[in-house]
Amino acid sequence: MNIRAAIHVVLIVILALGSARTFGAERPETPHLVFVTEFVRELAAVEDIRKDGEKELKQDPGSTFSSMIHTGTLYELEIGSEIKTLNGMHLNDPFDKLIPTITGFYEWKIVAWKQMVALGGDFMGGPKPGVDYGKLSAEMPQIRARLDYVDQSIFKATPLVCETLIDLRPDSKNHTSHLIITKAERAELIDTINISFGKEINEENPNYTVSSAKLLKEFLLKDFKSSDEPWE
Repeated sequence: MNIRAAIHVVLIVILALGSARTFGAERPETPHLVFVTEFVRELAAVEDIRKDGEKELKQDPGSTFSSMIHTGTLYELEIGSEIKTLNGMHLNDPFDKLIPTITGFYEWKIVAWKQMVALGGDFMGGPKPGVDYGKLSAEMPQIRARLDYVDQSIFKATPLVCETLIDLRPDSKNHTSHLIITKAERAELIDTINISFGKEINEENPNYTVSSAKLLKEFLLKDFKSSDEPWE
């Protein structure tokens, strides 16, 4: 099963589980600002691990496989923690499937990084009889492509994350013109993004993780009014 088909299956299962939960007690909704702030923190955390991994490899170019194991293990631990945090959150309709979709993508990232760590271990252990190292080498770019695809999928889900901050009540012109956060909360979230990503946020062609953060910042800078600004 290819990664596209696998993700499709995951989403079908997520939707089915989401429908099943409607028969149980309704969970209290997580404040949308809390969810979005956590999403930004998660983006920054995985980006920090990526940058540290690159730095480690530049300092010791011969440590390719040990660096792969170290960085991959950090990814596994961080993403596993993120899944637990998000599983403790809940958004009401129409955003009720957003968190399960994101955690589904995270689960696929953990699978991919486990495979990458295992490959690093195979190569570090030295040549073993009967092992096709050419085949193992070919698996690495395949795993990287899967990781890129999942990161792209998270990026494509980011507009929905942005929408959770929009006040869906129409103004006098029947437009959704306000956010659900105050001017101060909005400024603080923008500062968090700027501090977390630094100059990367202004790069012309950032990776998908930084692009997700950049999209959030651009959304916050749009001409929506904050919740504590007058309504028309």
